[in-house]
Amino acid sequence: MWKFVLAGLAVAAGLGVFVVWNASHRFDRQVDRRIEAMLDAGRSEGRVVTDADLADLPEPIARWLRHAGVVGKPIPTTVRLRQRGRIRQSPESPWMSFRADQYYTIDPPGFVWRVSASIPPGIPVRGFDALDDGRGTMQMKPLALFSVVDASGPTIDQGAALRYLQETVWFPFAALSPSIVWNPIDASRARATLSIGSDEVSGVVHVDDAGRVTLFEALRYRDEAPAPALRPWQAVTREDRELSGIRVPTAGEGVWALDDGPFVYVELEILELEYDVPAVYPR
Repeated sequence: MWKFVLAGLAVAAGLGVFVVWNASHRFDRQVDRRIEAMLDAGRSEGRVVTDADLADLPEPIARWLRHAGVVGKPIPTTVRLRQRGRIRQSPESPWMSFRADQYYTIDPPGFVWRVSASIPPGIPVRGFDALDDGRGTMQMKPLALFSVVDASGPTIDQGAALRYLQETVWFPFAALSPSIVWNPIDASRARATLSIGSDEVSGVVHVDDAGRVTLFEALRYRDEAPAPALRPWQAVTREDRELSGIRVPTAGEGVWALDDGPFVYVELEILELEYDVPAVYPR
């Protein structure tokens, strides 16, 4: 009898693996189509950045772009990267390790971030975060089968736009986009305002004496009960090095300022970065 029970369990386990694999495959194809549509919509003049392009920028931002090495390089249409790290929902939640691939366009501003994470005791989670035509969307699906997060609306729009604005640190060419307006603060800081349609978000960029971006800070909506709350938010960046001919930070963390102190909710590392490769990474 037991051999039939064990055989039945093996078949059930195999069917479970197939169901999860199939759901993950369908999820990837749906996100692939979203990425491909965004990349196809990217526009660019293909022009080369000159010193004259930096002349009207606040001095810290011009210093950043010179350090990054954008002068003499063509402005890309698309950007893609791979990253890994860990993330958690609250100070009490366990960390989830993740790997992600992400895609951007500069004109119009947009991105799709696709993540594969694992929550204790090893349950796989698939998800994405996106900014498309100024609208943000976010979805997280354990086993790629059902959504525990399926979010959109004004607060998600604001968070996605701020995320894009901060992540231009990986494609500094976007600092020259007509969608971004710069206002000087002092020798190490400038305020960036991103306009998408009728919506605007803004944050402060910190640049050190060498031209490295070290910090981005803004007020951002955080999902809390009973309603999203506007909280101070920071992105700390470090480990500056050259990828695809441009110097960018390759490690960092996201921090919320909560009532009982700072909360680090994500730590990440950039694994690879490419410009003007308008295709989804092979799996």
